[in-house]
Amino acid sequence: MSKSFLVLFFIFAIQITGMTQALPDRYHTYQEVLDTLATLRDAFPEILVLDTMGYSTRDSIPMLRLKISDNPAIDEDEPAVFYCGGVHADEVLGVEVVLNFAQDIIRRYSQGDTQAIRYINTFELFVVPFINPEGHLVVEQGNLAWRKNKCDNDRNGIFDFHDGVDNNRNYDFGWSIDTDPAATTPESLMYRGPAPFTQTENIAMAAFAWKYRPIVALDYHSPTYGRSEVAYYPWYWYSNQGGHGMAPDEALMKQICDAFCLRIVNDAGDSCYEARRALVDKGDLKTYFYGNFGTIAFSVEVSDTTIQNPAMVDGIVARNLPGQYYLMSRALGPGITGIIRDSITLEPLEAEVQVLERINADINPRLSRPDFGRYRRVLAPGNYNLRFLKSGYRTKQVAVTVGANQPTEVNVLLGPINPRPPAPQLIFPAAGDTLHPDTVDFDWSDSPYASRYLIEVALDTMFSWLVLLDSNVAASGYTSGFTFDDGRYYWRVKGGNNNGWGPYSNKGVFFVETQSGFENDVIPGEWRLHQNYPNPFNQMTKIMFDLPDEAAVRIDIYDITGRRIASHDLGTIPEGRHDFNWNGLDEGGNPVSSGIYFYRVQAGENDFARKMLLIK
Repeated sequence: MSKSFLVLFFIFAIQITGMTQALPDRYHTYQEVLDTLATLRDAFPEILVLDTMGYSTRDSIPMLRLKISDNPAIDEDEPAVFYCGGVHADEVLGVEVVLNFAQDIIRRYSQGDTQAIRYINTFELFVVPFINPEGHLVVEQGNLAWRKNKCDNDRNGIFDFHDGVDNNRNYDFGWSIDTDPAATTPESLMYRGPAPFTQTENIAMAAFAWKYRPIVALDYHSPTYGRSEVAYYPWYWYSNQGGHGMAPDEALMKQICDAFCLRIVNDAGDSCYEARRALVDKGDLKTYFYGNFGTIAFSVEVSDTTIQNPAMVDGIVARNLPGQYYLMSRALGPGITGIIRDSITLEPLEAEVQVLERINADINPRLSRPDFGRYRRVLAPGNYNLRFLKSGYRTKQVAVTVGANQPTEVNVLLGPINPRPPAPQLIFPAAGDTLHPDTVDFDWSDSPYASRYLIEVALDTMFSWLVLLDSNVAASGYTSGFTFDDGRYYWRVKGGNNNGWGPYSNKGVFFVETQSGFENDVIPGEWRLHQNYPNPFNQMTKIMFDLPDEAAVRIDIYDITGRRIASHDLGTIPEGRHDFNWNGLDEGGNPVSSGIYFYRVQAGENDFARKMLLIK
């Protein structure tokens, strides 16, 4: 019989034999993992966010994702570290290793451990216990040999042994090489799928990878077959399969993987894990992450079976922690980093970064992140030549020496061949200005290379509710031509030319408040205290209020400590719209200093206060 036939026979056999067994209690169910992560999140909301990576292909089960960082609710310009398990449903040890890491680093953080605090403050750590959550639920329900997800391969609406795709064979990098019958037969537990990225789990993983470009990624397994207690690093690619042999980072990847494995004691306690070079022979996670991003990406086979004796689990997960912490430490060691920007607009750029001594035809371009323009690459200490490339920009080459202790920073400005205008600077209205409800004359600085401008005024910071949009402004100024209602407004401007639009200016904010004389023929419908105008002010400001009925009015001025510094009794005033000029003097006639002040207006039973700012 052929080797492929034997493999398929073995795969079909374990599907049948695993159908009636129970998952030992020591192993976490999907719901238990969710409950554990939610409890951690509730206890440490300042460093944790629990969300989803994506959803499973058939049952839309969330792929739980825990983010651990000092500002977890926002994406920061920090290196990403990614630890995941559960891609093969029966390999439940990986789930335990990943979950234990999350619990351990959070525990250390809560106890003031300086190393844990450093990692959480420096990295964005992502923990995904289940890449294949719906497959894990199959295992929970009694089929301990199930490996794949539940993709309905024959589209009959019934889940059976014809179904499922191996998510660790559905990435595009290396997918076409995987032509063994075990990979191309739908009933096989190693089925790669009809095409790459047909599975929503893999699509979600790719979206995550392209957004964060992880510097480190660990993918945890436990062996159904093959070697145990081993970590595979990228890679060797046979020439008869289209490759060029060793990965360009072969020596570095082996060195780091050796150091990683030496920190993990095996189950017998007499040795450590083994580092082995992987092959490019299927569309798996480590190949995809290294091939696209240069990630230190290892696939780790934990222990020597998929579902180990429950009494051994605590020891296994604890022995894997030193390797997990080592990789974070190494990610902060020798390497290169920097931000790439447009030399005219200073916008961050997604550009290719080549390390000329570490490149071959097998890897895809290593690109900086488009949101920050940041690139990162772990390297051994030494001398390197970097080349920065982007379509529409002049290529730049830089020599760099990488030291022994931390990443060497090389920030780069790339010159555009056809420059666009840089962001203008806003002049008027100045930040926080309060204006009359009249036409507004906007003003901003001239932007080099600009032949036209676009101005936007909105009611919200996202500029979703626009009240003004004009993209054909010829000069660096604009008159609105209409009256603004009372309220707060945000505005921004950008310049453009035949090469396109440049970046927006910073957002400005201004206020519009109704102004009037001391008496007004219009009788207000309700009591109202307006914002003073101007605000901030230098020598004089108007305090405005509406009276629906005649009332005795008193105005008091307080400093930031709450001490009253001036008081003005206006007597009984008729209904109407009124204003009072305050000249910045205290009760003794002395000028007050710059700072924050409060004005309080008492009118009959009405009593209200607002804040104002005096700047000299």
